[in-house]
Amino acid sequence: MNKFKYCLMAAALMTVTAVGFTSCGDDDDVEKTDNPAEPVVKAAKTKDTAILLCSFGSTYHEATHVYDETVKEFKEAFPEADVYLSFSSNTCIGRLEATRDEAYYHIDQWLNAFAEAGYTRVAVQSLHVIPGEEYLSVMNTTVKKNFMIRDYPSVNVLKGANLLAEDEDTEAVAEALYSHYKTSLADKHNILLLMGHGNPNDSYNANQKYADIEVAMQAKTSSKNVFVGTVDYGKMLFWPLNEKTEQPLDTPNPECIYSKLMDYCKTNNLEPKDINVFLAPFMSIAGDHAHNDLWGLEDGDDASLATPQSDNCWRLKLQYLGFNIDQTETHPADQTDADHGIESGCKIKALGDYPEIRKIWLNHLKENWNDADAWENGEGYQPE
Repeated sequence: MNKFKYCLMAAALMTVTAVGFTSCGDDDDVEKTDNPAEPVVKAAKTKDTAILLCSFGSTYHEATHVYDETVKEFKEAFPEADVYLSFSSNTCIGRLEATRDEAYYHIDQWLNAFAEAGYTRVAVQSLHVIPGEEYLSVMNTTVKKNFMIRDYPSVNVLKGANLLAEDEDTEAVAEALYSHYKTSLADKHNILLLMGHGNPNDSYNANQKYADIEVAMQAKTSSKNVFVGTVDYGKMLFWPLNEKTEQPLDTPNPECIYSKLMDYCKTNNLEPKDINVFLAPFMSIAGDHAHNDLWGLEDGDDASLATPQSDNCWRLKLQYLGFNIDQTETHPADQTDADHGIESGCKIKALGDYPEIRKIWLNHLKENWNDADAWENGEGYQPE
């Protein structure tokens, strides 16, 4: 699986239509005006404060509505600021530019354009789920090291945390998901299986956020019939891999999805054929991982070779084991071969589809908006 693994979470439709993307050259003499985002920002600027929403990006069309709604809600909540949307993946930027008549810019291009356009304050709000490598790279390197310290130390910056930054965020997300699946989860014959992306480097401790969500949701159910796995973190895969060889281990670990499902069946005296599984991405948008790693919409329905150790999607592995798959929230069966998704009709429900979950991102920025001490600049890092 992982056919387009480089396009994580998330899809984005830019808030303004711009000129075509032009890569900056390697010549040290290239002026900042060669930044293609700069004329767009200068034309769009109406305030002294800019808000930049940061996502990894995606090429899946149906995911863009999540970002449309998010941008709209931030504009309504912060009328004193201009709101923009960015990608950190150059690959996703290029793919969307090749298929759509719009330009997409990287986070650093937007930031530099803001400074050149005269914004005195820039708020950077993460749309990431966990505080993993991608989130830390954006906040610590792109925003702090490069923009604030190296390039534009006089601009005041406010950084908004990822979705699951605090324990109360975990509880709020768990409550939103539980409320949606509450009726189904009342029956022990139903299971909700969530797929997060996962952070491959466990040293960040970001993967603990998935375990926390599982605990929080199981606490709300009598049968503890909610499980969270990942597509990219060894211990929480469907079946664990050897970290050195990346080959399936002979024996599954307790944290992997296979073990959790088998234990559930044993505890409840059920066979897989007695259980209906609801599949959902625990990601900000329903992009490549949701369509391919979770649902495997291009893989057909032949589950005969989809053993728990195989490289097949979760849907086929579950069908191989004998589980029934609920089809309520999936992609239209007659459009499984659509190029990078469809414009409408997709029923896969990601985290960003929930208004109450989008509000958590918004509140992370709002909670420090009027705190002068929360706005920082790079002047204190400059040599005397």
